[in-house]
Parts: sequence; C-alpha cells; structure tokens
Amino acid sequence: MTQIIADTSGFYALVDRTDPHHEAAAAFLKSIRTPSTLLVSNHIFDEAMTLTKARLGVAVARQLGMRLRNSSLIELIVVDGGEEAASWRLFSNYHDKAWSYTDCVCLALAQNRAITQAFSFDDHFAQMGLQMVPQ
Repeated sequence: MTQIIADTSGFYALVDRTDPHHEAAAAFLKSIRTPSTLLVSNHIFDEAMTLTKARLGVAVARQLGMRLRNSSLIELIVVDGGEEAASWRLFSNYHDKAWSYTDCVCLALAQNRAITQAFSFDDHFAQMGLQMVPQ
C-alpha cells in the first residue's frame, strides 16, 4: 500500500463511537498491513489531540495519542521549513476555499511526496484533488 495522508477527521471518527464514520474508520485501519502507511504531521497530531480532549476528555485524547505514537502503521513527521512555506502559499493562494491552515499542510505534504490519498471524512480533501479513503 502506498502512503496516505492522515487527517484529524479520520482519527476523531475512530475514537468517537457516536461519529457517523466510526465503523468505516475502524474497518479501514484494521485493513492496513504495511508499516508507515499513514503519514501524520505534527499539525494533525496537535489538532487531533486538541479536538479529542475538548470533545471527549483528556483520557481519550491521551489514549489516542499513545496509539498514534506507538503504531507501526503511522509515520509521525515534523513539518520542515520548506513544507511550512508551501503550506502558507497554499493557504494564501486559495483564499476562496474554506481550507484550514492544517488542511493546507496536508496538501503541501501530499504534493511534496506524490501522495494521492487521504484518510479523511472532510470534503476539503476531495476539493484538493485527493482521493478520500475509506470511500
């Protein structure tokens, strides 16, 4: 399996059993067998921890954080200066879109690494031209 950009919406759906995408997120992650398939930036890690803590509490956020940090399926990366500059260009140039800065970081990483898929339930990723998985 090729690398896939991971978005907060995928991880949040995984931990919130009331999320309409929970079952799809869980099944998709169980289907992954190749190490480092999901690329998770420090921006996504931050956003996922913050959202999960705010909505589900610190215990659930810590559990998710430990799962992400310890999973062989995930490659955690810190976005470098060039990727930040590319993210800012995307954020600035697509002012007509409702993309968050973190969405733009994901797109910059996808473009830089020739990644075509995103583990996401956020329609912004389809708008960016990425194939959302699971479908």
